[in-house]
Amino acid sequence: MAKTPDTKASSEQKPPIYLLDSMAFIFRAYHAMQRQRPMSTRSGIPTAATYVFVNMINKLRKDFSPHYLAAVYDLSGPVFRDERAREMKSVKKFNIKTQQFEETDYLGYKANRTEMPADLAQQLPFIRRALEAFRIPILSYEGFEADDVIGTLSCKLSALGHKVYVVSSDKDMMQLVNEDVLILNPTKDNLILDSAGVEAALGVLPERVIDVMALRGDSIDNIPGAPGIGDKGSVELIQQFGTVEAALDRADEVKRKTYRESLQNNRDNILLSKELVTIHTGVPIEYELDDMLTQAPDNAACRELFSELEFTTLLKELAPSTSNAPLTYNLQPTPEQIAALLADARSIDLSGRVNGLTVAVFEDARALAEEVATDLSTEQETEPEPPPSQSMSLFETPEPKSPEPKVSTGASVFQIGLTTSADFAIVVSLHAPGLREALEDPTLPKHAHDLKAVLRALEPHRIDLAGVRDDVMLYSYLVNPTHGSHTLPDVTARFTDRALSPASKTPTESEIANLLPEAANAIHRLSGTLRSQIESAHLTHIYETMDLPLVSVLLRMEQAGVRIDSAVLGEMSSRLAVDIDNLAERIYADSGHRFNINSPKQLGEVLFNKMLLPKPMKYGKGKVVSTAQDVLEELAEHHAVPALVLEYRQLAKLKSTYIDSLPQLTDSLGRVHTTFNQVGTATGRLSSTNPNLQNIPVRTALGREIRAAFIPAPGNVLMSADYSQIELRLMAHFSQDPLLLDAYRTGKDIHTLTASEVFGVDAATMDKETRARAKAVNFGIVYGISPFGLAAQLNIDQKTAKTYIETYFDRYKGVQRFIEETLETVRRDQSVKTHFGRIRPIPDIQSRNPNMRGFAERTAINTPLQGTAADLIKLAMLKIDQIIRDRRLKSQMTLQVHDELLFDVVPEEVQELQELVKQEMEHVAEFSIPIVADVGVGPNWRDIK
Repeated sequence: MAKTPDTKASSEQKPPIYLLDSMAFIFRAYHAMQRQRPMSTRSGIPTAATYVFVNMINKLRKDFSPHYLAAVYDLSGPVFRDERAREMKSVKKFNIKTQQFEETDYLGYKANRTEMPADLAQQLPFIRRALEAFRIPILSYEGFEADDVIGTLSCKLSALGHKVYVVSSDKDMMQLVNEDVLILNPTKDNLILDSAGVEAALGVLPERVIDVMALRGDSIDNIPGAPGIGDKGSVELIQQFGTVEAALDRADEVKRKTYRESLQNNRDNILLSKELVTIHTGVPIEYELDDMLTQAPDNAACRELFSELEFTTLLKELAPSTSNAPLTYNLQPTPEQIAALLADARSIDLSGRVNGLTVAVFEDARALAEEVATDLSTEQETEPEPPPSQSMSLFETPEPKSPEPKVSTGASVFQIGLTTSADFAIVVSLHAPGLREALEDPTLPKHAHDLKAVLRALEPHRIDLAGVRDDVMLYSYLVNPTHGSHTLPDVTARFTDRALSPASKTPTESEIANLLPEAANAIHRLSGTLRSQIESAHLTHIYETMDLPLVSVLLRMEQAGVRIDSAVLGEMSSRLAVDIDNLAERIYADSGHRFNINSPKQLGEVLFNKMLLPKPMKYGKGKVVSTAQDVLEELAEHHAVPALVLEYRQLAKLKSTYIDSLPQLTDSLGRVHTTFNQVGTATGRLSSTNPNLQNIPVRTALGREIRAAFIPAPGNVLMSADYSQIELRLMAHFSQDPLLLDAYRTGKDIHTLTASEVFGVDAATMDKETRARAKAVNFGIVYGISPFGLAAQLNIDQKTAKTYIETYFDRYKGVQRFIEETLETVRRDQSVKTHFGRIRPIPDIQSRNPNMRGFAERTAINTPLQGTAADLIKLAMLKIDQIIRDRRLKSQMTLQVHDELLFDVVPEEVQELQELVKQEMEHVAEFSIPIVADVGVGPNWRDIK
């Protein structure tokens, strides 16, 4: 057994050859990903097996640099084993319970195999395309299986003096191993099996593997073998007798009755099984060794395939396009050189973050005119010859994060990279002649990536950026909000034919000078490409009236920040530390063990192996029994310890995430400056980071206590404006259900109404618990809840929950119609729209996986509601911000959390701001029912009334 093959041949050796057992790894890749959440493109193409297979090829090439490599495939259609297996009329199976052999009809070779899953079959053409893009030859031969082709090639190539590595995880391949043929299993940490390795793994040498397999049989291929003997017995018999034939001839010497009778009564089938498991080494396949020479991948084909399948990570790993040629550097340009380049600029590109760097890039609109003209030459043959071009890039050297405002000094930390069409780059100071004027010129069009980061970077230098038209980060989000990342490298890899060069954490001046022009180049290309896509999708109005103008609003909110009472949080922290310690002692006492409660492994050991609580069906990585929240919630119904652990986790998380962290993030005025993210959720809602203020719980006493630490500036008050039941109101609008419309138009309590309609309880005698159950039904329907989910939430049986849901739809027929029509539309379009036209792809709506399809259906129902609510509050923020600035009010909008806005208000502006905020939130868009915003003021966020 070895770990590393000898990939470097000496002068007397020929280079090794790698033969890939393709279908074995395709199936392995498919089933591996099925245990996780399957992958698909926004158009619904399944991609998980393709992705894993391509990564396996990449790893193989990286780890072993094979000189020769070929992929061997099975062909559909009959093989020679089918004809031989027909001689087997019946087979015997050993019944463990009765200890008897039972005879059944033999159905044929591979008769037990189920049909290939449809979502895997759909990926096979893409996997073949991947092999072709990697320039790996595909070998197969009609009438024979891939094993036979591999066996034949192994014999022929090793006879020519080459060492052969069979890349496979199939035990049948062990029969091929000899001094020159080895097994490489990349799924086992690149395990290499030689003869000794085979013997250690299977118990016999390679030349006896066929005999062991003949006795074992193969349930997948429907090879019966010797019934009742099994894995252990097959090895013992071959170790004793040497061959199947010897074991059959001397069966009366076998002591164990089951083994003896199996050999005596199944001779013909056992011998035929041996023939079926034997890999054929005489396939008349023709091949050219030179065709197996490893070549560099076809980057264009890889890029086309990976773009089609939306493999962003793989796109970024491709070698840079040849158009990304190395630049030469001039780090000491003259002012005249700089002024000349700036004076000739026609537009500017700006970028926020590139490879973790805070960066802004800008570029002459003509910089790529020649290249664009080439791209469009088939449609625009008379494209005019472009003038000389140049591009410019702006980079801010990263500094330690500080909540204090930055003050510009004479020595700017900014650097500028200017590049011309001749691949010549220079690096200069931010204060280059003409640069400020160019940035502040509103008539000079500008293109950006992460405009907010650019504005934040320019702010300390007192530069008022103007004329920005395109933000490719926002474009990318509009095109597909379900993508996990919209950074410039990711967007560039997804939408262009090139990738940005990686940068180190502490880039040199040369790296900067190269990186920034590349980024400018990418932004220029992306601006046109993505602008065309949002125009084609009719999303331009959302970008121009909502997403782009919201950038400056969010930046002002970030700059304002929210004030924190650190003393309140300090007192909470001390008290919570005691409560957490007390909880820990109760957990130790009730479980009978002291252990690290924060360790899932130790917790699982105590709960399931020492306390012997029932193990859940779900397992985590490495088969560690899960201690996730849903598992503990289920166990908490039967034992106190899981319930205490849940409480412990909640307190510990709140303490670390908010109570202890927020005071550390305040500036000298006691204010915390979160960063709002417009592209962080698939729903259209804003998110926030450093710190995340979106997830402070509001329904728990502790969560409300944390909100008490959010206070206004000295002398001011806090004001909150919160949309009331916005998603239920939008359900009334979308569904046009008569009962819902009437309830909201006449001011009826919707939860009381539902309790009356669904539970049959009179409103006059209704208690709070009944109304709360009706509330769960109302909001559950909005989120596409299932009977199982509602039963768990209300602690009732599924039959009753199913009855509640059916009764709801019987009373609210408009809601049922809306859901059915929405699902029909989404199944057709594989996407769903908000009221304002924002699009969310939902490709999994057609998935054959019921869990994925169910999640997609719930998403399809909820997105028009939650997405519309998210857009609605954005429009309200834009209008409110504009009025505050127009009226020159001193009050500030400081925070947005889901359907709520928070304001820091000076006392004399309270009434005016209350009236204008309520007016704008309720009337920023008109619907079939009234939209209501609850507005109140108070000394802190918790106590607003």
